[in-house]
Amino acid sequence: MKKMPFMWAALCALFPLAAKDFFVSPQGNDKNPGTEQAPWKTIAFAAQKAKPGDTVKILPGLYREQIVFTRSGKKGAPITFEGSRGKDGAFLTIVEGVGTNLTKWEKAPEIAPDVWKTDLPNRPDLMMMDGKMITYINKSTMALPRMKQLPDELYETLMWDKFGPNCKRCPGFDLLSLKKDILFRHRYFGKRKELLWPTIGNVMTGWSNGKLYIRFADGSTPQKHNITASFGEGFSLKRASWLKFKNLHMRGSRYQIRISAGSSNNVIDNCLLMHGGARVRIDQGARNNTVQNSILTAGFIRGDLFQLRAANDMRGGVLYQVFKFILGYSSSDDIGVREYGTGTRVLNNVITQGLIGSDAYGPQCEFAGNVVMNMSSVGICTGPQTSGKFYHNLVMNSAIPLRVHALRHERAKREEYHFRNVFIQAPNDGSQVYVHCSSHLYGPDMVNFEKGTAKYKTDPPAPVDPGKIFIYHNTFWGGSDWTPGFDVGYLARRFRSVMPFYYVNNLVKGCHRWNPDAQILQAGNLMYGYPSAVNKNPIRHPGMKKDNLLLAEAQSGNIWNNKKIPGLYDLTLAKNSPALGVGIDISKPFTYKGKEFPAFPGFKPGYFKGKAPAAGAFQDGESMQMFIDMYRKAEKAMQIIKNAK
Repeated sequence: MKKMPFMWAALCALFPLAAKDFFVSPQGNDKNPGTEQAPWKTIAFAAQKAKPGDTVKILPGLYREQIVFTRSGKKGAPITFEGSRGKDGAFLTIVEGVGTNLTKWEKAPEIAPDVWKTDLPNRPDLMMMDGKMITYINKSTMALPRMKQLPDELYETLMWDKFGPNCKRCPGFDLLSLKKDILFRHRYFGKRKELLWPTIGNVMTGWSNGKLYIRFADGSTPQKHNITASFGEGFSLKRASWLKFKNLHMRGSRYQIRISAGSSNNVIDNCLLMHGGARVRIDQGARNNTVQNSILTAGFIRGDLFQLRAANDMRGGVLYQVFKFILGYSSSDDIGVREYGTGTRVLNNVITQGLIGSDAYGPQCEFAGNVVMNMSSVGICTGPQTSGKFYHNLVMNSAIPLRVHALRHERAKREEYHFRNVFIQAPNDGSQVYVHCSSHLYGPDMVNFEKGTAKYKTDPPAPVDPGKIFIYHNTFWGGSDWTPGFDVGYLARRFRSVMPFYYVNNLVKGCHRWNPDAQILQAGNLMYGYPSAVNKNPIRHPGMKKDNLLLAEAQSGNIWNNKKIPGLYDLTLAKNSPALGVGIDISKPFTYKGKEFPAFPGFKPGYFKGKAPAAGAFQDGESMQMFIDMYRKAEKAMQIIKNAK
């Protein structure tokens, strides 16, 4: 008889107990057994009871919960938390952060005529109105002493001047007091100015010393709206692994889902995530987590304006300033997926309407099949610790589609591969790839570098290993004439060293500032759209024409087919496209200018027709149907966001 417990344990290992389905409903009771007929009431209770292999089905309704998950599933037997969807794809299960509905308002004439106030002991993390995120002034700006006189116009120094004793930034209480027709101007806008208040939905909030203040610039009042102050994080995973979250609409928290160090193999699948400093945050020390098939958006009250970045409408530029320098805890405090973990996979998502699509800062990451669009700052941002593959992404209408951030910032094993992505900008607006370098680390060695004199007081400091960044077989469409598709020549001059880039077989709008000697490899690219006058002598470096194909404006019309695709450009190559046959075969080791290079990932031998591959994301005869399907998916996602309640 004493052997029975051991025999039972062995049998359980061979034949695990059957997985169960449990149910949660707003009308349930946590004292119930958790069946469909007698469901539990809270997700938190279900999270304490569910075991590996179990599924918690969360029935339609609103759940005001913030949960710390500590229980784990197992490999092959995750614990699944699954919400409900409507026939039209609508998310019926809504999980909202714990918040306070603010109802007791009084006027605050000491601030400005249209300002209201209410008691709120603790500073919230997020402010919402009628389910949408609204402008909420950060703590440091609210603490600044008021100005003697309000400005007649807003300009960049009043928005992003550094904090300190001589800070010129417009204080929070003065932002709340600005006149209704205040204009915003910025050097990025040229001569154009934009109205501030309509761009942010005519509402702004701030907190100070136990009171929450709100200003309406359109004559509305807080009594006409549902104003919510939210606190804390949504779902927080603390050393929890093998969990799956599916079909949930999460909103109203600082982070909707945060995966902390020690958590691994968790999956976020087919969710709608809105609001907060980040929709998903994956901390350093987390491993092998996946975000897939989901919609991620700031859920801002004027989300429709993120797409407006044309020369005659810079409201998207105003939102960039507001999101970068007013909202949140610090600058650039709005990100779809902020990940520092190892082995993170971000796959087949729609990331839209916010400041930054993804900070992909972790090692061994995979970022593929995503649509990143309408980001007022950056689509995809990489950092000093980044290593991994970025491919088959459609990045549209973002101020900077790809930002290689903090080059040479610290010693790291940085190794990035960007291939077969399609980057689409407005015809004459925005950049494509921007390389940021932490020049503050080397400032004392430079003399007026920013003014054009690339001289040093002494030799440059010992170089920090900047890693390797491969950018190949991508199609870059559109962008401004004055911003290069990719330029690191100025950094090579600054540091007197070759930059660690391999820029090969791309199809990109040209610029006269190209310099192939500034990087390890730049060849096989087709650069289109040079003005005819510039094309006569377009490049400062003579090797540019030899190693790459340059097309003037008049020669650029037959690169692609001219089929009409609603909302997209047909970027498949025409039969007589000059992009055909200009590239280098990167599917096998190759030698260029006496240097040997290994094969690049992502391409099998024979991936092209003819003697050489084509420049760009598409080869001869290849279809862009995959990207069309991705765009249609994004259109449906935008409609879901619009209809979200």
